[in-house]
Amino acid sequence: MQPAYLTLWKSEATKWIEKLLHLGEVIAPVRRPGGDTVFTTVVSAEMVLWDFSNPLHPPKQFLLPQTEPIVRIRRHGQRHDVEPIYDDRRRFLVNIRSCDVRGIDYLTSMLQMEPADASYLRRANNFTLISLACTLPCPLGFCICTDSGPFLNDRYDIQLTNLGESYLVEVGSEKGRAAVMVASDLFRAATEAERSERQRLEAEAKKRFGEETCHFASAMRRISTWRVPETLWEKMSDWCLECGGCTYICPTCYCFSVKDLGRDGSWTRCRIWDSCQYAAFTLEASGHNPRRLRRERMKRRFFHKVSAQYYKRDSRVGCVGCGRCIKVCFGSANMPAVVSAIRKEKWHERCIPS
Repeated sequence: MQPAYLTLWKSEATKWIEKLLHLGEVIAPVRRPGGDTVFTTVVSAEMVLWDFSNPLHPPKQFLLPQTEPIVRIRRHGQRHDVEPIYDDRRRFLVNIRSCDVRGIDYLTSMLQMEPADASYLRRANNFTLISLACTLPCPLGFCICTDSGPFLNDRYDIQLTNLGESYLVEVGSEKGRAAVMVASDLFRAATEAERSERQRLEAEAKKRFGEETCHFASAMRRISTWRVPETLWEKMSDWCLECGGCTYICPTCYCFSVKDLGRDGSWTRCRIWDSCQYAAFTLEASGHNPRRLRRERMKRRFFHKVSAQYYKRDSRVGCVGCGRCIKVCFGSANMPAVVSAIRKEKWHERCIPS
């Protein structure tokens, strides 16, 4: 659908959120007592932050929970009944940043491939994503390199832009329209001046990124044609501590394992997050491990994220430029550092933390 342009006064924003709370669960950034910003379920509109740095943990945990019951199995004599578990609650994810909207869009694209993941898709279909455009870049973000921000031009439900005294509201889907119509009296049609101001703010935000920090196209050519020396993979893998932080914090990672929890003659089968950087992730029952070496696991991770083969399939790189991997990596195996090293065929000293 063609986006509709509306305006919401900031003084009316909490009234809108209160209306959404009557329709379903509202998840938004809030400030914890220790000062950290996190996404969590809110019980009042006053809890929602409107001026904040992007939380360290992405909101993917609400669509793809870290531990997710997917099947219930019950024994009846010699027979077992298998019942799928679905979560059909209506939810609104408010004030997420552009990179996280793109991350959720990536997850949905991956998990609707055959065989489609019914558990994830049913939950995702009940989410309305309300994003808040970034007029200032994150200190470690490089979303401009991955076409994931700082503003969105498609594939969003609602996008808000801070105009000072009001928000420009871009409605990009039927779910977004429904979220606006619940409080239609709070919105008015945007003027041409307000729409022009939104374009100006986007242009200014892009200029603030300065020199781009991640040249994916050059790295893609090398990694896709097997021109990255094994010695470079070995050198880079020395700076990976195999903690799994980069995969857990990444908005586009979805590696998982399946475990059964048994109790009183029944079992709940759960999907739990896993990491391709763990040595046991590809360990087979025979004892064979095709990616026993750390360099092989790192090679696989970045081939999936950056190679032309996956770009051709997915029409995008497997990164949204949020910069979270830079923040959490205890070594120096984050996306910009590795992509730069692949592009230049050299592990630069500046990539290595002091």
